[in-house]
Amino acid sequence: MHEMSIVQSILGILREEMIKHDGHRLKKVVIKNGALAGVVTESLIFAWDALTPGGEFDGSKLEVVEVPIRVACGECGEEFSPDHSRCMPCPKCEALLGHTVLQGKEMLIDSIEIDDE
Repeated sequence: MHEMSIVQSILGILREEMIKHDGHRLKKVVIKNGALAGVVTESLIFAWDALTPGGEFDGSKLEVVEVPIRVACGECGEEFSPDHSRCMPCPKCEALLGHTVLQGKEMLIDSIEIDDE
């Protein structure tokens, strides 16, 4: 389960941000998880729940926003959200290949909420 190491990396980044912004307690972090990122949301939440109790992030909340796939057709430029991640026929020209992924690959920290008192 690589989600455990992903959460460990996120916690490291959060530590750095807490120092930079003189934060005392993390209240909430929002993560964007793209459908093509290869990260299972439930496993990410499980890893968060396993790694945060009893430590400096105890009681903090993790919110995961799932980002759907959005592509632009390589033939006609039509932007669309495919029904499947492997077969993506363009609804306008039916092209199957050459699409550009516009969203859905991201795995990032979108925002953090800290208590600075």
